[in-house]
Amino acid sequence: MGRDIVQRALIVGLVTAAAVLSLLPTVVRDSFTEKWFTKPMALGLDISGGVHLVYQVKAAEAVKSRLQSTLSGIRAELRARKIAVTRSSVQSDNTLQVTLLSESSVEPARAIVSEKFNELSFLRAENDGGQQRLVFGYSPQTVAIIEKDAVEQAIETLRSRVDTFGVAEPLIQRSGEDRIILQMPGVSDVEAVKRIVGNVAKLEFRLVPTGASSAVGTLSLRGKSGETVVVEDQALMTGDAVSDARVNIDQKGEVQVSLKLTPTGGQTFARITSENVGRQLAIVLNGVVTSSPVIREPITDGNASISGGFTMDEAKELKIVLKSGALPAPLEILEERTVGPTLGLESVRKGLIAMAIGFGTISLFMVVYYLKSGAVAVGTLVLNAILMMGCLSLFGATLTLPGLAGLALTIGMAVDSNVIIFERIRDEIRNGASRDLAVHTGFDKAFGAIFDSNLTTLLAGGILYYFGTGAIRGFAVTLSVGIATTLFCAVYVARLCFDYFELKGKQGLSI
Repeated sequence: MGRDIVQRALIVGLVTAAAVLSLLPTVVRDSFTEKWFTKPMALGLDISGGVHLVYQVKAAEAVKSRLQSTLSGIRAELRARKIAVTRSSVQSDNTLQVTLLSESSVEPARAIVSEKFNELSFLRAENDGGQQRLVFGYSPQTVAIIEKDAVEQAIETLRSRVDTFGVAEPLIQRSGEDRIILQMPGVSDVEAVKRIVGNVAKLEFRLVPTGASSAVGTLSLRGKSGETVVVEDQALMTGDAVSDARVNIDQKGEVQVSLKLTPTGGQTFARITSENVGRQLAIVLNGVVTSSPVIREPITDGNASISGGFTMDEAKELKIVLKSGALPAPLEILEERTVGPTLGLESVRKGLIAMAIGFGTISLFMVVYYLKSGAVAVGTLVLNAILMMGCLSLFGATLTLPGLAGLALTIGMAVDSNVIIFERIRDEIRNGASRDLAVHTGFDKAFGAIFDSNLTTLLAGGILYYFGTGAIRGFAVTLSVGIATTLFCAVYVARLCFDYFELKGKQGLSI
């Protein structure tokens, strides 16, 4: 046996062994630990069942939230510069208005806003009952950037929250300008997903006004029991200051969520509690006042807590959403679907039966028509399927019904390569070429046609992956991986078989 044959056989053996080892955790799921270099191939939503949700991000709300936060910063900055503000508000047209007590404060206020909040544009100054009202707003370009960032941040927040469910291969991807597709295989409690994943978790700390703060603007919010609670319109601190959250039970036996603040948040909270001892601090979650305790003393250790009659389950869900961060904008569910695993498994069973029938029919035809060469083709098809599944497992791909369709299509297309090669060899033999020369010429001439056809298929798969979503991408990945394995098996492995059986002294493979 020639050295070249041995080297090529060794390469084929190593590639096959690597594919089989990659597939072992999938075939024998309970016998491998996480230290193995591959993990069991995850099953897609259409096979294992699960939750499918389509969210729309209300990105316009992110703009208003940013304006509200900016307005709070402007008020604090003007207050520090001793510039009196009588009223301030965010308008529905995405502008913010600041009414100053003295007309002489107009230019200093404009200069401060221009220096500290340069993303705002000054629009106009208006007379408001003898006082000057300054109107600021974002440019259309800034609004577009905020809305785009809101969608991207929402995706990352959803990803962090979905991780708490322990889903092996969740699908979270953007669809269009402001939509997010969420698929969670193996999860059946859609209501729990909606409560935790879609919770805005907008946390704010606001002071309850007193007689001494009557000049400050106020808001009327709903309390935990449905009562009306009046709070100041300026949020002194938001959920961005929270770095960690835990559930515990206080001395009275009430369930509460303890917050650990960031270094900056701890400093802010220390300043708030130091300057407002004796006042009530309202803790507002998603527009509802959960509690409004009295500040007894400055809190400087960087910790806070939220209580309000939570059950243990409510507290745990709140902990999850606070740790993952607030959503930048509310989410609206456009589509909601729960897929049962029975339907998926039945589809897989029928798909596998169809693949087995198709493969058996192809194998029978190849063996009957091409005899020994047909047997080689059948062997390369089996190896092709093993290599494809091994590659998908190595890449951590998720097995879906479209992926199985891509596998079946690839196997069907792969036999075309064998047919092209065999027919080329037949033509050379008819033209009087010897067996060795016919095989050599047949493989060389067929390679160009095989490569071109697979290249065009690869381009189509790339386009499907780039523009497609979900199921289409799964099909494209399987199809593209199959092209590489098809070229390897039909050209490299089949040629090795022809050369090997010739050296064994047989009459040659029948064509």
